[in-house]
Amino acid sequence: MIRLFFLVLFFLPLASGAQQQVLRGATLYDGTGADAVSNSTIVIEAGEITCVGHECKYSDDAEVVDLSGHYVTPGLIDAHVHYAASGWFDTRPWIPIARKIYDLNQSQQQLQMNVESLNQSYLCSGVTAVFDTGSFPWTTTLQVMSKFNTDKPRFVAAGQLITHDASAATRNVLTNQVIEDVHEFLPMSTDEEALGSVATIAASGASAVKVWFVDPAPERRAELQQRLHVIADAAHRAGLQFIVHATELENAKAAVKAGADVLVHSVFEDLIDEDFVNLVATNEVVYQPTLIVAPVINELFADLYLGRNPEFDDPNHCIAPEVKQLVQENWQKFVVWNQQSVSFHNFVAEMRAVGAELYRAQTNVLKLYEGGATIATATDAGNPGLYHGPAIYRELEEMQAAGIPAQAIITMSTQNGAKALGLEATMGTVEVGKNADLVILTEDPGEDISAYRSISHVMRFGKLHRVDDLNYDSNE
Repeated sequence: MIRLFFLVLFFLPLASGAQQQVLRGATLYDGTGADAVSNSTIVIEAGEITCVGHECKYSDDAEVVDLSGHYVTPGLIDAHVHYAASGWFDTRPWIPIARKIYDLNQSQQQLQMNVESLNQSYLCSGVTAVFDTGSFPWTTTLQVMSKFNTDKPRFVAAGQLITHDASAATRNVLTNQVIEDVHEFLPMSTDEEALGSVATIAASGASAVKVWFVDPAPERRAELQQRLHVIADAAHRAGLQFIVHATELENAKAAVKAGADVLVHSVFEDLIDEDFVNLVATNEVVYQPTLIVAPVINELFADLYLGRNPEFDDPNHCIAPEVKQLVQENWQKFVVWNQQSVSFHNFVAEMRAVGAELYRAQTNVLKLYEGGATIATATDAGNPGLYHGPAIYRELEEMQAAGIPAQAIITMSTQNGAKALGLEATMGTVEVGKNADLVILTEDPGEDISAYRSISHVMRFGKLHRVDDLNYDSNE
């Protein structure tokens, strides 16, 4: 009882506020897919929305913000990030030069010290909630303090990942991704081992169980696909979401049939069929395209191979200076390594392969959209070149380039993102009773999704922030 009392005392200042807030005059996209509402009124009390529409009443002493000529949507939700990865190679020890330059323990310590910088980068970019879909278990401790916090995005974490020892790449990850005797990846070689891994994740306080299901060896595929059912059942019994990384059509189908709630990447190894579309739509699985992962990483390697200077797609100066410094300080060493390690023939072949992969991923997500599937915007931020916060703009634009209408992408980036996090009851749309997580833009995102680059303000649980107050000096 005493502990509960102190928790209430801690959260009360964040969630309370006697004065009503009123946002008036903007064109509203509420995240549900409904038509835009011009000259809207949104009333907010104690961090929650209490009225939306044209007939809202509010007190004489309410704080009224005139947003005429602006646009409002729910806060963006990035449904696939990794706080235990910086956006550079320091947390990627399977890159030979990274092992020579960086110590993974030190990199993780630095990330833990700089968590508030990551939070600021997301809010600055208009992202009010994130789903960390697999990291070292320290990330699960960030969840509770984010729930009602007005200065950081809502944070949901899956903690450690489960995978099988099916390839040299996976063995390398299992060998190297360890800090202080704690592996980022847990095993699933037998049913008992898989159940033990689920129990470890549940005990860490994670909100989901993720299986990193890289294509198994043919002789083990049926066995491991069946083991997905065991893991799914255990996750659901523990009250956790079951999420799966599976980029091949056969394995993605197996994940859905096993009970996956979220597919955390595109199927990009194959073009999907109607059977898969129906499986995803009928089972209400949330599908994350993560279209930009391979192209952005490939562009980064291209810059290194060609000896170009690093580039940051950061229109609002939201990337923390320490992240840019991390990239820049050893850039030339990576240039030399890349030029010595990759032949021109292999460089060209990889560029072509990634282009084909993006084509398949975009073709597949459009087919799923047209088939009524639930799609959630997700970036896989933290991987090299995918910088926390502004990475979401490129993802939105690639979804639009795939042929998805801008208004549908708003829903994918808000309501559907909340579904991916399992929080659709409290966030993701501008409706009465939902958290007041909003973004304000100067351009119309319903006409062109790139308008999200024009964010001027972001509201997190009722607190309105100017992007100019959140961003980092462009001359740092």
